[in-house]
Amino acid sequence: MNLAAMVVAYRGLVVAACEWRAVGVADPEDMAEEVFGQLDVHADHDLHDLYASIERVVLASYQRYAEQFSVLERLREGAAIIRPRRTRTPADDFLSALSRLRNADRELIQLRFWDELSDAEAAEVLRTTTETVRSRLARAGTRYLARLARTHPDLALTDVADTVRSIKPGVHRRFETGDQP
Repeated sequence: MNLAAMVVAYRGLVVAACEWRAVGVADPEDMAEEVFGQLDVHADHDLHDLYASIERVVLASYQRYAEQFSVLERLREGAAIIRPRRTRTPADDFLSALSRLRNADRELIQLRFWDELSDAEAAEVLRTTTETVRSRLARAGTRYLARLARTHPDLALTDVADTVRSIKPGVHRRFETGDQP
């Protein structure tokens, strides 16, 4: 796909993907511009290329953030000040269960339910088949629910997609309500 078509088709996806990967570190709209700016205007690109660019921009954003603020400045701003312990919420447990998955499982779940990719799009990013994505996603979902059931047995049979979508950080979404293809 040429760059102009990719920008039209995937701008919302890139903004949302950058936002949750770098919450509070950089502006997701600016990051999206940087993502597309890294891609060659004269070449055709696929989703794998787009996600490689997203990962490079997110890493660079974290590096710029670290260079911009010293540890003392972050402490002064309250980023690491010890606060009274708040009551643990179900969302905390959902995120904890997600964070304890293998990287490959977590990446696939996040691609499908936070980035809102279809099975075919996730397969393109991962350079595998749609069938492989479906079977890996089923196994990853089973492992996620098993971890979640340790703290919330009542949620052991819930829908993985709904549970994971409910804890997605940020406000940007790939599709506006009703815009999904």
